[in-house]
Amino acid sequence: MAAANDESAARAREHLRGLVGAAEALGCYTVVPKHFRVLQRLADHGVFAAGAIVVGTHAFLGYQNLLGVRWADAGSTVDLDFADPGRNVSLALAPDARVDAHSAVDSLRMGFVPVKQGTRYVKPDEPDFDLDWLTVRTRQGDAPVRCEALNVWLQPLRFMELSLEAPVPAALMSSSAAVVVNLPRPEVYAVHKLLVLTERSDDQASKARKDLAQAAALLACFVERDPDALREVLHATRERGPAWRSGLDKGLRRLRGPYADVHRAIEALA
Repeated sequence: MAAANDESAARAREHLRGLVGAAEALGCYTVVPKHFRVLQRLADHGVFAAGAIVVGTHAFLGYQNLLGVRWADAGSTVDLDFADPGRNVSLALAPDARVDAHSAVDSLRMGFVPVKQGTRYVKPDEPDFDLDWLTVRTRQGDAPVRCEALNVWLQPLRFMELSLEAPVPAALMSSSAAVVVNLPRPEVYAVHKLLVLTERSDDQASKARKDLAQAAALLACFVERDPDALREVLHATRERGPAWRSGLDKGLRRLRGPYADVHRAIEALA
């Protein structure tokens, strides 16, 4: 029986390899091998089944396959960002299942070292290849939050809850395999990026420009394909309160100039 199961698994892997190879040949986005290795190990340990969400530039790049587009300037990223919404999703797991993101990272034996109270894993030999674990900032402030469900510490960030509500499943591929992860809804991610860039300090100008470029690309896509969904997210964001309205308006104003056509299209949605 074990031999039959092994043979069946080998056939499934070979079939998947053929599918993702065909998808890559057709122009689908694939994750660089070292990043995919991390994603696959976390998936194998049940981290995404437990509710963790891929955020940041890997989510943006993954939207290319989800939406059937290719970004003219997709940019590059050298880190991986994950977030947990703090919801109790234990019912989605087997009663005796153990989800341990820390052990998953450690088992890679890639040299990751936890810093910032475990909210970030760094590689001393690759200073920019970080794994960041994020969550929603509450009245408790910026102090790291222990996530027992994943066995990691999470760094709270302002506005993060927007990207963590009602995530969507998506497949991220390498040239020979694929993993199913959770991503923020793309129209929500776009609005979140408008909010995030207004929080950037002066020494994070390059990150703010990347935030703006990603937001503009997704906003332009939704203006054309699903303006009602975008209008709904913009309205819901404004309804969250004065700080949210102010941040959104500041972010939208930043579209003027470099992305004036997108700014005009957003104004026309109102």
